[in-house]
Amino acid sequence: MQFEQALRCAGLRPRTILADGKWRRCATDDKPRKRNGAYKLALDGRIGWFRDWALSDDLNTWRADGDTRIAPVDWDRINRQREQERRDRLAAIHAVRRFWAVLGPMQALPPYLANKLLTAQGCGGVRMWRGQIVVPITDKAGRLMNVQLINSQGRKLFWKGAPVQGGCYLIDRPHAALTAICEGFATGLAVFQAMKHARVMVAFDCGNLLPVVQAMAPTGNVCFIADNDHGTQERRGVNPGIEKATNAASLIEAGVWWPKDIEGTDAADAIKEWGDGAHKRLERQIQGAARYVAAGVARPP
Repeated sequence: MQFEQALRCAGLRPRTILADGKWRRCATDDKPRKRNGAYKLALDGRIGWFRDWALSDDLNTWRADGDTRIAPVDWDRINRQREQERRDRLAAIHAVRRFWAVLGPMQALPPYLANKLLTAQGCGGVRMWRGQIVVPITDKAGRLMNVQLINSQGRKLFWKGAPVQGGCYLIDRPHAALTAICEGFATGLAVFQAMKHARVMVAFDCGNLLPVVQAMAPTGNVCFIADNDHGTQERRGVNPGIEKATNAASLIEAGVWWPKDIEGTDAADAIKEWGDGAHKRLERQIQGAARYVAAGVARPP
C-alpha cells in the first residue's frame, strides 16, 4: 500500500503529498470543508504518519515495507460526543435568545463609536447591555444564533458555545445597488455610512468571510472590504485580512478593496485618518473595486 492509498483509506484528502518531514493539514471525508486531517512523510519517503484530529487521538503509521498500522475509529464515542455538542450548541443559542429578549435599544451613541467618528446610522438592530454594544449575529433566515458584545475600549466577546460560522450582522437598505462584506462591526458602519446605496454584511472575523458568502450567496455588485493586517504581515509574513477576503471573493468572482495608505487597518480607521472628504473617497474606491456577481456563480472551495 502506497502512502497516498493509506491516507485515502483513513479518510484523508491531501491535495498533494510532500516528503519533507513536516506536518501538513488537509481535508477529510468526514469534514471536507475543514482541515482536520494531518500527515507527515519522512524525507526519504519510507515512513509516514497521519491522523484525523476529529475522529481519533491515535497516530497512524505507514511504512514502505508494508507494516502499516491504522487505528480503528470508535464511532460510538464520536457519535455520542457529537450529539452532546449539538445539545450544548442548542442550549447556548436558546440562552442567547433569552438574553436578547430583555435588552433595550441604543439610546445614545456609545463611546466606542464616537471615538471612531461614527454615527448611529446602521445601528437600528443593535442593543445595549451595561454600557456594552450588543450586535446580533443571524443566519440566512434572520434567526438569532449569537451576539457580539463590545465594550467602550473595543474589547469583543461572543456568547460562549453559540455558533458564529455562517452568521452575520446585516445592515440592509431598500434597493441597495452594492453589497459590501467586511470583518468588523465598526468597519461595516463606516462603509454603510459612506455609501448611501450599499447594504453591508458584517462577518466578525476574516475566517468567517467564506462561510458568510456560502450562506448568503450575494449577487449584483459585490465588494469585500478587507482589513489590511500590515502589522501581522511585518511580523509573520502573512496578511490574513487580505488573504481571507481575496479567497472568499474568488469563490464568487467579487471585488476586493482594502486601505493602503493608513496607519490603522480597516475602513473605519481610514475614515478617521483621511479627514475631510473621507466618506466620498471611501465610496469612490469601493465602487471602483466592486465586481458584478451573477446568480449561481459560486463554486465549492
